[in-house]
Amino acid sequence: MNFHVFITGVVVLGLILTLFKGWLRPSLAFLGAVLILMLAQIISIEDLLSGLANKQIILIFVLIILTAGIQRNLGPNFFYKLFKKELSPFQFRLRMMLMVSGFSSVLNNTPVVAFMIPFVKGWAESNKYSASKFLIPLSFATILGGMITVVGTSTNLVLNGLLSESSLALLEYQDFLYLGLVVAVLGILYLTIFSERTLPDRLGNKDQVITQLNEYLVETEVLTDSDLIGKSIEDAGLRHLKSLFLVELKRGEQIIPAVSSEKRIQSGDVLVFAGNTDAILNLINEKNGLYLPEEKKIGDNGFSDLTEAIVPSGSQLVGQSLKRLGFRDRFKASVISIYRKGEKVTGNLGEIIIRPGDLLLMLCRKGGIEGSPNKDLIVISKAGEIDGKISFRKILPSLISIGVLLLGIFGLIDLFVAAFLGVILMVSLKVISIQQIKASLDLDLLVVLVSALALGIAIQKSGTAAFLVSLIDSISDGLPTMVQIGLLYFLTLGLTTLITNAAAVTIMFPVAYEFGLLSGGELTPFFVAIAFAASADFMTPIGYQTNLMVMGPGNYKFSDYTKIGFPLTIIYSIVVLSFINFYYL
Repeated sequence: MNFHVFITGVVVLGLILTLFKGWLRPSLAFLGAVLILMLAQIISIEDLLSGLANKQIILIFVLIILTAGIQRNLGPNFFYKLFKKELSPFQFRLRMMLMVSGFSSVLNNTPVVAFMIPFVKGWAESNKYSASKFLIPLSFATILGGMITVVGTSTNLVLNGLLSESSLALLEYQDFLYLGLVVAVLGILYLTIFSERTLPDRLGNKDQVITQLNEYLVETEVLTDSDLIGKSIEDAGLRHLKSLFLVELKRGEQIIPAVSSEKRIQSGDVLVFAGNTDAILNLINEKNGLYLPEEKKIGDNGFSDLTEAIVPSGSQLVGQSLKRLGFRDRFKASVISIYRKGEKVTGNLGEIIIRPGDLLLMLCRKGGIEGSPNKDLIVISKAGEIDGKISFRKILPSLISIGVLLLGIFGLIDLFVAAFLGVILMVSLKVISIQQIKASLDLDLLVVLVSALALGIAIQKSGTAAFLVSLIDSISDGLPTMVQIGLLYFLTLGLTTLITNAAAVTIMFPVAYEFGLLSGGELTPFFVAIAFAASADFMTPIGYQTNLMVMGPGNYKFSDYTKIGFPLTIIYSIVVLSFINFYYL
Protein backbone atom coordinates (compact mmCIF):
# COMPACT_ATOMS: atom_id res chain seq x y z
CA MET A 1 0.00 0.00 0.00
CA ASN A 2 1.54 3.31 -1.09
CA PHE A 3 0.96 6.79 0.34
CA HIS A 4 -1.72 7.76 -2.18
CA VAL A 5 -3.70 4.57 -1.52
CA PHE A 6 -3.51 5.18 2.23
CA ILE A 7 -4.62 8.83 2.00
CA THR A 8 -7.47 8.01 -0.41
CA GLY A 9 -8.63 5.15 1.81
CA VAL A 10 -8.65 7.35 4.91
CA VAL A 11 -10.55 10.11 3.07
CA VAL A 12 -13.17 7.68 1.74
CA LEU A 13 -13.69 6.06 5.17
CA GLY A 14 -13.92 9.52 6.74
CA LEU A 15 -16.51 10.54 4.15
CA ILE A 16 -18.59 7.41 4.79
CA LEU A 17 -18.50 7.99 8.56
CA THR A 18 -19.38 11.70 8.14
CA LEU A 19 -22.35 10.91 5.89
CA PHE A 20 -23.54 8.12 8.20
CA LYS A 21 -23.29 10.24 11.36
CA GLY A 22 -24.59 13.39 9.67
CA TRP A 23 -21.73 15.54 10.99
CA LEU A 24 -21.75 17.73 7.86
CA ARG A 25 -24.12 18.43 5.02
CA PRO A 26 -23.41 15.97 2.17
CA SER A 27 -22.23 18.76 -0.14
CA LEU A 28 -19.68 20.01 2.40
CA ALA A 29 -18.55 16.47 3.21
CA PHE A 30 -17.93 15.62 -0.46
CA LEU A 31 -16.27 18.95 -1.20
CA GLY A 32 -14.02 18.62 1.84
CA ALA A 33 -12.98 15.11 0.79
CA VAL A 34 -12.13 16.27 -2.73
CA LEU A 35 -10.15 19.28 -1.48
CA ILE A 36 -8.02 16.98 0.71
CA LEU A 37 -7.34 14.75 -2.29
CA MET A 38 -6.37 17.80 -4.35
CA LEU A 39 -3.98 19.02 -1.64
CA ALA A 40 -2.45 15.55 -1.60
CA GLN A 41 -2.00 15.91 -5.40
CA ILE A 42 -3.99 12.78 -6.08
CA ILE A 43 -6.36 14.65 -8.38
CA SER A 44 -6.13 18.01 -10.12
CA ILE A 45 -8.51 20.96 -10.34
CA GLU A 46 -9.24 19.83 -13.92
CA ASP A 47 -10.46 16.49 -12.56
CA LEU A 48 -12.89 18.33 -10.29
CA LEU A 49 -14.17 20.76 -12.93
CA SER A 50 -14.62 18.04 -15.55
CA GLY A 51 -17.88 17.12 -13.83
CA LEU A 52 -19.40 20.48 -14.74
CA ALA A 53 -19.16 19.55 -18.41
CA ASN A 54 -20.44 16.01 -17.91
CA LYS A 55 -23.53 15.46 -20.03
CA GLN A 56 -25.09 12.98 -17.59
CA ILE A 57 -24.79 15.41 -14.67
CA ILE A 58 -26.44 18.20 -16.65
CA LEU A 59 -29.16 15.73 -17.69
CA ILE A 60 -30.02 15.12 -14.02
CA PHE A 61 -30.84 18.82 -13.56
CA VAL A 62 -32.82 19.01 -16.81
CA LEU A 63 -34.90 16.06 -15.61
CA ILE A 64 -35.47 17.68 -12.20
CA ILE A 65 -36.83 20.80 -13.94
CA LEU A 66 -39.02 18.67 -16.22
CA THR A 67 -40.38 16.75 -13.22
CA ALA A 68 -41.26 20.02 -11.46
CA GLY A 69 -43.18 21.15 -14.54
CA ILE A 70 -45.11 17.89 -14.88
CA GLN A 71 -45.91 17.95 -11.16
CA ARG A 72 -47.38 21.45 -11.43
CA ASN A 73 -49.25 20.62 -14.63
CA LEU A 74 -50.99 17.46 -13.40
CA GLY A 75 -52.13 18.96 -10.10
CA PRO A 76 -53.59 17.09 -7.12
CA ASN A 77 -56.97 16.26 -8.65
CA PHE A 78 -55.27 13.97 -11.15
CA PHE A 79 -54.49 11.62 -8.28
CA TYR A 80 -57.80 12.06 -6.48
CA LYS A 81 -59.53 10.74 -9.62
CA LEU A 82 -57.47 7.54 -9.40
CA PHE A 83 -57.89 6.95 -5.66
CA LYS A 84 -61.58 6.32 -5.20
CA LYS A 85 -62.83 6.06 -1.63
CA GLU A 86 -64.51 2.67 -2.17
CA LEU A 87 -61.22 0.90 -2.92
CA SER A 88 -60.08 -1.76 -0.45
CA PRO A 89 -56.62 -1.33 1.16
CA PHE A 90 -55.32 -4.12 -1.11
CA GLN A 91 -56.69 -2.43 -4.25
CA PHE A 92 -55.49 1.02 -3.22
CA ARG A 93 -51.99 -0.16 -2.36
CA LEU A 94 -51.62 -2.05 -5.63
CA ARG A 95 -52.99 0.78 -7.76
CA MET A 96 -50.88 3.37 -5.95
CA MET A 97 -47.66 1.36 -6.32
CA LEU A 98 -48.25 0.59 -10.00
CA MET A 99 -48.86 4.26 -10.69
CA VAL A 100 -45.87 5.67 -8.77
CA SER A 101 -43.49 3.02 -10.09
CA GLY A 102 -44.54 3.96 -13.60
CA PHE A 103 -44.03 7.66 -12.94
CA SER A 104 -40.71 7.14 -11.17
CA SER A 105 -39.38 5.23 -14.18
CA VAL A 106 -39.37 8.50 -16.15
CA LEU A 107 -39.43 11.17 -13.43
CA ASN A 108 -37.20 12.01 -10.48
CA ASN A 109 -38.14 9.90 -7.45
CA THR A 110 -37.99 12.57 -4.74
CA PRO A 111 -40.68 14.95 -6.08
CA VAL A 112 -42.91 11.98 -6.98
CA VAL A 113 -42.92 10.84 -3.33
CA ALA A 114 -43.22 14.42 -2.01
CA PHE A 115 -46.24 14.98 -4.24
CA MET A 116 -47.90 11.68 -3.30
CA ILE A 117 -47.50 11.71 0.50
CA PRO A 118 -50.51 13.98 1.23
CA PHE A 119 -52.80 12.05 -1.13
CA VAL A 120 -51.86 8.67 0.32
CA LYS A 121 -52.27 10.00 3.86
CA GLY A 122 -55.55 11.68 2.97
CA TRP A 123 -57.03 8.54 1.44
CA ALA A 124 -55.95 6.40 4.40
CA GLU A 125 -57.31 8.79 7.03
CA SER A 126 -60.60 9.40 5.21
CA ASN A 127 -61.15 5.65 5.12
CA LYS A 128 -60.05 5.21 8.77
CA TYR A 129 -56.88 3.27 7.90
CA SER A 130 -53.41 3.92 9.24
CA ALA A 131 -51.13 5.72 6.79
CA SER A 132 -48.28 3.55 8.09
CA LYS A 133 -49.72 0.67 6.05
CA PHE A 134 -49.15 2.56 2.79
CA LEU A 135 -46.23 5.01 2.96
CA ILE A 136 -43.30 2.56 3.00
CA PRO A 137 -44.84 0.80 -0.05
CA LEU A 138 -45.02 4.26 -1.68
CA SER A 139 -41.29 4.81 -1.15
CA PHE A 140 -40.26 1.27 -2.09
CA ALA A 141 -42.38 1.34 -5.26
CA THR A 142 -40.63 4.50 -6.46
CA ILE A 143 -37.24 2.87 -5.82
CA LEU A 144 -38.26 -0.23 -7.76
CA GLY A 145 -39.78 1.80 -10.59
CA GLY A 146 -36.69 3.98 -10.78
CA MET A 147 -34.61 0.98 -11.83
CA ILE A 148 -36.67 0.37 -14.98
CA THR A 149 -34.93 3.12 -16.95
CA VAL A 150 -31.63 4.96 -16.98
CA VAL A 151 -33.41 8.20 -15.97
CA GLY A 152 -35.54 6.67 -13.20
CA THR A 153 -33.02 7.44 -10.47
CA SER A 154 -30.05 9.78 -10.30
CA THR A 155 -27.91 6.76 -9.32
CA ASN A 156 -28.13 5.39 -12.85
CA LEU A 157 -27.27 8.76 -14.36
CA VAL A 158 -24.33 9.23 -11.98
CA LEU A 159 -23.02 5.80 -13.01
CA ASN A 160 -23.32 6.71 -16.67
CA GLY A 161 -21.51 9.96 -15.87
CA LEU A 162 -18.65 7.95 -14.38
CA LEU A 163 -18.60 5.70 -17.45
CA SER A 164 -18.49 8.76 -19.68
CA GLU A 165 -15.57 10.23 -17.69
CA SER A 166 -13.68 6.96 -18.19
CA SER A 167 -14.47 6.88 -21.94
CA LEU A 168 -16.42 3.64 -21.52
CA ALA A 169 -19.64 2.61 -23.24
CA LEU A 170 -22.72 3.89 -21.40
CA LEU A 171 -25.34 1.54 -20.02
CA GLU A 172 -28.30 1.42 -22.43
CA TYR A 173 -32.03 1.15 -21.81
CA GLN A 174 -31.99 -2.65 -22.19
CA ASP A 175 -29.51 -2.92 -19.30
CA PHE A 176 -32.24 -1.57 -17.00
CA LEU A 177 -35.57 -2.26 -18.70
CA TYR A 178 -35.83 -6.07 -18.55
CA LEU A 179 -34.28 -6.56 -15.11
CA GLY A 180 -35.97 -3.42 -13.77
CA LEU A 181 -39.40 -4.65 -14.85
CA VAL A 182 -38.85 -8.06 -13.24
CA VAL A 183 -37.74 -6.67 -9.85
CA ALA A 184 -40.48 -4.02 -9.95
CA VAL A 185 -43.24 -6.55 -10.62
CA LEU A 186 -42.01 -9.04 -8.02
CA GLY A 187 -41.33 -6.30 -5.48
CA ILE A 188 -44.78 -4.74 -5.90
CA LEU A 189 -46.37 -8.19 -5.69
CA TYR A 190 -44.52 -8.87 -2.42
CA LEU A 191 -45.47 -5.48 -0.96
CA THR A 192 -49.10 -5.84 -2.01
CA ILE A 193 -49.41 -9.20 -0.25
CA PHE A 194 -47.29 -8.70 2.86
CA SER A 195 -47.58 -4.98 3.71
CA GLU A 196 -50.84 -5.41 5.58
CA ARG A 197 -49.48 -8.05 7.96
CA THR A 198 -45.88 -6.79 8.19
CA LEU A 199 -46.19 -3.01 8.51
CA PRO A 200 -47.24 -1.50 11.86
CA ASP A 201 -50.65 -0.05 12.58
CA ARG A 202 -49.62 3.04 14.49
CA LEU A 203 -53.26 3.93 15.14
CA GLY A 204 -54.19 0.42 16.21
CA ASN A 205 -55.23 1.14 19.79
CA LYS A 206 -56.79 3.89 21.86
CA ASP A 207 -53.57 5.01 23.57
CA GLN A 208 -51.82 5.47 20.25
CA VAL A 209 -54.75 7.42 18.88
CA ILE A 210 -54.43 9.81 21.80
CA THR A 211 -50.63 10.10 21.93
CA GLN A 212 -50.02 10.23 18.21
CA LEU A 213 -53.17 11.89 16.98
CA ASN A 214 -52.33 13.01 13.48
CA GLU A 215 -48.96 14.40 14.26
CA TYR A 216 -49.06 17.97 15.56
CA LEU A 217 -49.11 19.77 18.91
CA VAL A 218 -50.28 23.38 18.92
CA GLU A 219 -50.31 25.73 21.91
CA THR A 220 -53.13 28.26 22.32
CA GLU A 221 -53.60 30.95 24.98
CA VAL A 222 -56.77 32.19 26.66
CA LEU A 223 -57.39 35.90 26.03
CA THR A 224 -57.99 38.18 29.00
CA ASP A 225 -61.44 39.07 27.65
CA SER A 226 -62.27 35.54 26.55
CA ASP A 227 -65.76 34.18 27.11
CA LEU A 228 -64.12 30.90 28.14
CA ILE A 229 -62.83 32.29 31.45
CA GLY A 230 -64.64 30.66 34.36
CA LYS A 231 -66.13 27.89 32.23
CA SER A 232 -65.26 24.24 32.66
CA ILE A 233 -63.52 22.33 29.86
CA GLU A 234 -66.81 20.52 29.22
CA ASP A 235 -68.95 23.67 29.16
CA ALA A 236 -66.42 25.43 26.87
CA GLY A 237 -66.90 22.67 24.30
CA LEU A 238 -63.24 21.66 24.37
CA ARG A 239 -63.73 18.04 25.44
CA HIS A 240 -65.23 16.49 22.30
CA LEU A 241 -63.65 18.42 19.45
CA LYS A 242 -63.66 16.72 16.05
CA SER A 243 -60.20 15.28 15.17
CA LEU A 244 -58.65 17.36 17.96
CA PHE A 245 -57.55 16.31 21.45
CA LEU A 246 -56.76 18.50 24.47
CA VAL A 247 -53.41 17.10 25.61
CA GLU A 248 -52.61 19.32 28.60
CA LEU A 249 -53.15 22.65 30.30
CA LYS A 250 -50.30 24.93 31.36
CA ARG A 251 -50.97 27.41 34.14
CA GLY A 252 -47.88 29.39 35.07
CA GLU A 253 -45.26 26.83 36.09
CA GLN A 254 -47.89 24.13 36.56
CA ILE A 255 -48.51 21.55 33.83
CA ILE A 256 -51.78 19.62 34.07
CA PRO A 257 -51.93 16.50 31.83
CA ALA A 258 -55.17 14.56 31.31
CA VAL A 259 -57.27 17.66 31.99
CA SER A 260 -60.57 16.79 33.66
CA SER A 261 -63.88 17.94 32.16
CA GLU A 262 -64.64 19.95 35.32
CA LYS A 263 -61.42 21.99 35.24
CA ARG A 264 -62.17 25.75 35.15
CA ILE A 265 -60.39 27.89 32.56
CA GLN A 266 -58.50 30.98 33.73
CA SER A 267 -57.06 33.99 31.90
CA GLY A 268 -53.56 33.28 30.62
CA ASP A 269 -54.02 29.50 30.54
CA VAL A 270 -52.16 27.73 27.75
CA LEU A 271 -54.15 24.87 26.21
CA VAL A 272 -52.13 22.35 24.18
CA PHE A 273 -54.06 20.53 21.43
CA ALA A 274 -53.07 17.62 19.19
CA GLY A 275 -54.68 17.12 15.82
CA ASN A 276 -54.39 17.00 12.06
CA THR A 277 -53.97 19.99 9.77
CA ASP A 278 -57.69 20.40 9.00
CA ALA A 279 -58.66 20.34 12.68
CA ILE A 280 -55.91 22.79 13.60
CA LEU A 281 -56.98 25.11 10.76
CA ASN A 282 -60.54 25.07 12.10
CA LEU A 283 -59.27 25.78 15.61
CA ILE A 284 -57.30 28.79 14.37
CA ASN A 285 -60.25 30.16 12.38
CA GLU A 286 -62.86 29.81 15.13
CA LYS A 287 -63.41 32.93 17.26
CA ASN A 288 -63.57 30.96 20.50
CA GLY A 289 -61.42 33.08 22.79
CA LEU A 290 -58.26 31.14 22.05
CA TYR A 291 -55.35 32.50 20.05
CA LEU A 292 -51.89 31.43 18.92
CA PRO A 293 -49.00 33.03 20.85
CA GLU A 294 -47.63 34.46 17.58
CA GLU A 295 -50.99 35.34 16.06
CA LYS A 296 -50.23 39.09 15.84
CA LYS A 297 -46.94 38.46 14.02
CA ILE A 298 -48.71 36.02 11.73
CA GLY A 299 -51.39 38.56 10.87
CA ASP A 300 -48.92 41.38 10.33
CA ASN A 301 -47.01 39.24 7.82
CA GLY A 302 -50.11 38.21 5.90
CA PHE A 303 -49.74 34.50 6.67
CA SER A 304 -52.92 32.58 5.93
CA ASP A 305 -52.17 29.20 4.33
CA LEU A 306 -51.62 26.22 6.63
CA THR A 307 -48.84 24.18 5.06
CA GLU A 308 -46.93 21.00 5.90
CA ALA A 309 -43.33 20.60 4.75
CA ILE A 310 -40.59 18.04 5.37
CA VAL A 311 -36.91 18.81 5.96
CA PRO A 312 -34.84 16.65 3.54
CA SER A 313 -31.40 15.30 4.35
CA GLY A 314 -28.78 17.78 3.19
CA SER A 315 -31.02 20.76 3.92
CA GLN A 316 -29.31 23.89 5.21
CA LEU A 317 -31.86 23.88 8.04
CA VAL A 318 -30.42 20.69 9.57
CA GLY A 319 -28.44 21.35 12.75
CA GLN A 320 -29.83 24.90 13.08
CA SER A 321 -32.59 26.37 15.23
CA LEU A 322 -35.49 28.29 13.68
CA LYS A 323 -34.44 31.41 15.60
CA ARG A 324 -30.84 31.27 14.39
CA LEU A 325 -31.99 30.68 10.81
CA GLY A 326 -34.31 33.68 10.85
CA PHE A 327 -36.91 31.25 9.50
CA ARG A 328 -39.85 33.65 9.37
CA ASP A 329 -38.00 36.32 7.39
CA ARG A 330 -36.27 33.80 5.13
CA PHE A 331 -39.27 31.71 4.10
CA LYS A 332 -42.07 34.17 4.85
CA ALA A 333 -43.70 31.53 7.03
CA SER A 334 -44.22 30.86 10.73
CA VAL A 335 -43.72 27.38 12.21
CA ILE A 336 -46.45 26.54 14.72
CA SER A 337 -45.59 22.87 15.32
CA ILE A 338 -42.90 20.26 14.63
CA TYR A 339 -43.41 16.52 14.33
CA ARG A 340 -40.39 14.21 14.53
CA LYS A 341 -40.32 10.47 13.78
CA GLY A 342 -43.41 9.44 15.71
CA GLU A 343 -43.22 12.16 18.37
CA LYS A 344 -44.74 15.61 18.64
CA VAL A 345 -41.94 18.00 19.58
CA THR A 346 -42.55 20.15 22.66
CA GLY A 347 -40.73 23.15 24.10
CA ASN A 348 -39.67 26.49 22.64
CA LEU A 349 -39.93 25.91 18.88
CA GLY A 350 -37.50 28.71 18.11
CA GLU A 351 -34.71 26.94 20.02
CA ILE A 352 -35.30 23.39 18.77
CA ILE A 353 -32.51 22.05 16.53
CA ILE A 354 -33.90 20.88 13.19
CA ARG A 355 -33.18 17.32 12.07
CA PRO A 356 -33.59 15.49 8.72
CA GLY A 357 -37.13 14.14 8.32
CA ASP A 358 -38.77 16.74 10.61
CA LEU A 359 -42.28 17.73 9.59
CA LEU A 360 -43.01 21.43 10.00
CA LEU A 361 -46.55 22.76 10.29
CA MET A 362 -46.49 26.38 9.12
CA LEU A 363 -48.65 29.33 8.33
CA CYS A 364 -47.42 31.07 5.19
CA ARG A 365 -48.52 33.51 2.52
CA LYS A 366 -50.91 32.68 -0.28
CA GLY A 367 -48.09 32.15 -2.75
CA GLY A 368 -46.49 29.50 -0.55
CA ILE A 369 -43.13 29.46 1.19
CA GLU A 370 -40.35 31.57 -0.26
CA GLY A 371 -36.56 31.23 -0.10
CA SER A 372 -35.25 27.94 -1.52
CA PRO A 373 -38.05 25.50 -0.67
CA ASN A 374 -37.06 22.76 -3.12
CA LYS A 375 -33.60 22.57 -1.56
CA ASP A 376 -34.32 23.02 2.13
CA LEU A 377 -38.03 22.25 2.51
CA ILE A 378 -40.31 19.95 0.53
CA VAL A 379 -43.98 20.98 0.77
CA ILE A 380 -46.17 17.90 1.14
CA SER A 381 -49.61 19.42 1.75
CA LYS A 382 -51.57 22.65 1.92
CA ALA A 383 -54.73 22.49 4.00
CA GLY A 384 -57.80 23.60 2.09
CA GLU A 385 -56.06 23.81 -1.27
CA ILE A 386 -58.54 23.87 -4.16
CA ASP A 387 -57.51 22.90 -7.64
CA GLY A 388 -59.40 23.16 -10.92
CA LYS A 389 -61.00 20.28 -12.77
CA ILE A 390 -58.89 17.89 -14.78
CA SER A 391 -59.15 18.01 -18.55
CA PHE A 392 -57.20 16.33 -21.32
CA ARG A 393 -56.24 19.73 -22.68
CA LYS A 394 -54.87 20.83 -19.32
CA ILE A 395 -52.55 17.84 -18.83
CA LEU A 396 -51.56 17.62 -22.53
CA PRO A 397 -48.13 19.29 -21.91
CA SER A 398 -47.27 16.56 -19.41
CA LEU A 399 -48.40 13.78 -21.74
CA ILE A 400 -46.36 15.18 -24.63
CA SER A 401 -43.28 15.71 -22.42
CA ILE A 402 -43.42 12.16 -21.06
CA GLY A 403 -43.93 10.82 -24.59
CA VAL A 404 -40.87 12.70 -25.92
CA LEU A 405 -38.85 11.54 -22.90
CA LEU A 406 -39.77 7.92 -23.63
CA LEU A 407 -38.44 8.36 -27.18
CA GLY A 408 -35.14 9.39 -25.63
CA ILE A 409 -35.13 6.53 -23.13
CA PHE A 410 -35.57 3.96 -25.90
CA GLY A 411 -32.86 5.57 -28.03
CA LEU A 412 -35.04 6.88 -30.85
CA ILE A 413 -33.69 10.37 -30.20
CA ASP A 414 -30.88 11.61 -27.96
CA LEU A 415 -32.01 11.43 -24.31
CA PHE A 416 -30.60 14.84 -23.43
CA VAL A 417 -32.38 16.41 -26.41
CA ALA A 418 -35.63 14.70 -25.39
CA ALA A 419 -35.47 16.00 -21.82
CA PHE A 420 -34.51 19.50 -23.01
CA LEU A 421 -37.43 19.56 -25.46
CA GLY A 422 -39.75 18.67 -22.59
CA VAL A 423 -38.49 21.61 -20.53
CA ILE A 424 -38.84 24.00 -23.49
CA LEU A 425 -42.43 22.81 -23.95
CA MET A 426 -43.21 23.42 -20.26
CA VAL A 427 -41.75 26.93 -20.38
CA SER A 428 -43.32 27.91 -23.71
CA LEU A 429 -46.79 26.82 -22.51
CA LYS A 430 -46.23 28.69 -19.24
CA VAL A 431 -46.58 25.58 -17.12
CA ILE A 432 -43.37 26.50 -15.31
CA SER A 433 -41.69 29.90 -15.14
CA ILE A 434 -38.02 30.88 -15.23
CA GLN A 435 -38.28 31.81 -11.54
CA GLN A 436 -39.63 28.36 -10.70
CA ILE A 437 -36.81 26.78 -12.71
CA LYS A 438 -34.30 28.73 -10.64
CA ALA A 439 -36.02 27.58 -7.45
CA SER A 440 -35.84 23.92 -8.55
CA LEU A 441 -32.08 24.04 -9.15
CA ASP A 442 -30.13 22.62 -6.24
CA LEU A 443 -26.56 23.91 -5.84
CA ASP A 444 -25.87 21.39 -3.07
CA LEU A 445 -26.80 18.53 -5.40
CA LEU A 446 -24.50 19.93 -8.09
CA VAL A 447 -21.60 20.07 -5.62
CA VAL A 448 -22.27 16.49 -4.50
CA LEU A 449 -22.44 15.10 -8.04
CA VAL A 450 -19.39 16.96 -9.37
CA SER A 451 -17.39 16.07 -6.26
CA ALA A 452 -18.55 12.46 -6.50
CA LEU A 453 -17.16 12.18 -10.03
CA ALA A 454 -13.84 13.63 -8.85
CA LEU A 455 -13.81 11.17 -5.94
CA GLY A 456 -14.28 8.28 -8.37
CA ILE A 457 -11.32 9.55 -10.41
CA ALA A 458 -9.21 9.74 -7.21
CA ILE A 459 -10.05 6.17 -6.18
CA GLN A 460 -8.96 4.99 -9.61
CA LYS A 461 -5.87 7.20 -10.14
CA SER A 462 -4.47 6.59 -6.66
CA GLY A 463 -4.50 2.83 -7.10
CA THR A 464 -7.04 2.39 -4.29
CA ALA A 465 -9.46 0.54 -6.58
CA ALA A 466 -6.74 -1.83 -7.76
CA PHE A 467 -5.67 -2.41 -4.13
CA LEU A 468 -9.25 -3.30 -3.08
CA VAL A 469 -9.68 -5.53 -6.10
CA SER A 470 -6.48 -7.41 -5.23
CA LEU A 471 -7.82 -8.01 -1.73
CA ILE A 472 -11.19 -9.20 -3.03
CA ASP A 473 -9.49 -11.29 -5.69
CA SER A 474 -7.34 -13.01 -3.06
CA ILE A 475 -10.54 -14.01 -1.27
CA SER A 476 -12.34 -15.14 -4.44
CA ASP A 477 -9.28 -16.51 -6.23
CA GLY A 478 -10.25 -19.34 -8.57
CA LEU A 479 -13.96 -18.79 -8.03
CA PRO A 480 -16.33 -18.23 -10.98
CA THR A 481 -16.91 -14.70 -12.30
CA MET A 482 -20.48 -14.80 -11.02
CA VAL A 483 -19.24 -15.29 -7.44
CA GLN A 484 -16.98 -12.25 -7.85
CA ILE A 485 -19.91 -10.20 -9.17
CA GLY A 486 -21.97 -11.38 -6.21
CA LEU A 487 -19.27 -10.28 -3.79
CA LEU A 488 -19.12 -6.87 -5.49
CA TYR A 489 -22.93 -6.63 -5.34
CA PHE A 490 -23.15 -7.31 -1.61
CA LEU A 491 -20.29 -4.92 -0.80
CA THR A 492 -22.22 -2.18 -2.61
CA LEU A 493 -25.47 -3.23 -0.92
CA GLY A 494 -23.85 -2.99 2.51
CA LEU A 495 -22.42 0.42 1.70
CA THR A 496 -25.75 1.83 0.47
CA THR A 497 -27.41 0.98 3.81
CA LEU A 498 -24.98 3.40 5.49
CA ILE A 499 -24.72 6.27 2.99
CA THR A 500 -26.69 7.61 0.03
CA ASN A 501 -27.10 5.49 -3.09
CA ALA A 502 -25.28 8.00 -5.32
CA ALA A 503 -22.31 8.03 -2.94
CA ALA A 504 -22.25 4.23 -2.83
CA VAL A 505 -22.17 3.82 -6.61
CA THR A 506 -19.46 6.49 -6.86
CA ILE A 507 -17.19 4.73 -4.38
CA MET A 508 -17.75 1.28 -5.88
CA PHE A 509 -17.46 2.24 -9.56
CA PRO A 510 -13.63 2.16 -9.74
CA VAL A 511 -13.64 -1.16 -7.88
CA ALA A 512 -16.14 -2.61 -10.36
CA TYR A 513 -14.06 -1.29 -13.25
CA GLU A 514 -10.83 -2.85 -11.99
CA PHE A 515 -12.62 -6.08 -11.12
CA GLY A 516 -14.11 -6.26 -14.60
CA LEU A 517 -10.72 -5.71 -16.24
CA LEU A 518 -9.21 -8.43 -14.06
CA SER A 519 -11.90 -10.90 -15.10
CA GLY A 520 -10.99 -10.39 -18.75
CA GLY A 521 -14.63 -10.47 -19.78
CA GLU A 522 -17.41 -7.97 -20.45
CA LEU A 523 -17.54 -5.00 -18.06
CA THR A 524 -21.30 -4.37 -18.28
CA PRO A 525 -22.45 -7.04 -15.76
CA PHE A 526 -20.16 -5.54 -13.09
CA PHE A 527 -21.65 -2.08 -13.61
CA VAL A 528 -25.21 -3.40 -13.69
CA ALA A 529 -24.53 -5.18 -10.38
CA ILE A 530 -23.44 -2.02 -8.56
CA ALA A 531 -26.25 0.04 -10.15
CA PHE A 532 -28.96 -2.27 -8.82
CA ALA A 533 -27.19 -2.85 -5.49
CA ALA A 534 -26.77 0.89 -4.83
CA SER A 535 -30.54 1.42 -5.20
CA ALA A 536 -31.52 -1.55 -3.03
CA ASP A 537 -31.83 0.22 0.32
CA PHE A 538 -35.01 -1.35 1.62
CA MET A 539 -33.77 -2.08 5.16
CA THR A 540 -32.96 1.40 6.51
CA PRO A 541 -34.45 4.89 6.25
CA ILE A 542 -31.09 6.62 5.79
CA GLY A 543 -29.68 5.30 2.51
CA TYR A 544 -32.45 6.55 0.23
CA GLN A 545 -34.05 10.00 0.36
CA THR A 546 -37.61 8.77 -0.18
CA ASN A 547 -37.36 6.36 2.78
CA LEU A 548 -36.49 9.25 5.06
CA MET A 549 -39.29 11.38 3.63
CA VAL A 550 -42.04 8.92 4.64
CA MET A 551 -40.60 8.16 8.08
CA GLY A 552 -42.28 11.09 9.87
CA PRO A 553 -45.67 11.02 8.10
CA GLY A 554 -45.89 7.24 8.64
CA ASN A 555 -44.84 7.27 12.32
CA TYR A 556 -42.20 4.69 11.39
CA LYS A 557 -39.34 3.36 13.46
CA PHE A 558 -36.01 2.16 12.07
CA SER A 559 -37.00 -1.47 12.67
CA ASP A 560 -40.15 -1.11 10.52
CA TYR A 561 -37.97 -0.75 7.41
CA THR A 562 -35.87 -3.78 8.32
CA LYS A 563 -38.88 -5.98 9.05
CA ILE A 564 -40.52 -5.50 5.66
CA GLY A 565 -37.35 -4.65 3.74
CA PHE A 566 -35.17 -7.65 4.61
CA PRO A 567 -37.30 -10.24 2.72
CA LEU A 568 -37.66 -7.78 -0.18
CA THR A 569 -33.87 -7.34 -0.28
CA ILE A 570 -33.40 -11.12 -0.48
CA ILE A 571 -35.95 -11.44 -3.31
CA TYR A 572 -34.45 -8.45 -5.13
CA SER A 573 -30.87 -9.75 -4.78
CA ILE A 574 -31.70 -13.26 -5.97
CA VAL A 575 -33.48 -11.88 -9.04
CA VAL A 576 -30.70 -9.39 -9.89
CA LEU A 577 -27.84 -11.88 -9.56
CA SER A 578 -29.76 -14.63 -11.39
CA PHE A 579 -30.60 -12.27 -14.25
CA ILE A 580 -26.99 -11.09 -14.57
CA ASN A 581 -25.81 -14.71 -14.63
CA PHE A 582 -28.20 -15.84 -17.36
CA TYR A 583 -28.36 -12.63 -19.43
CA TYR A 584 -24.73 -11.48 -19.47
CA LEU A 585 -22.54 -14.49 -18.65
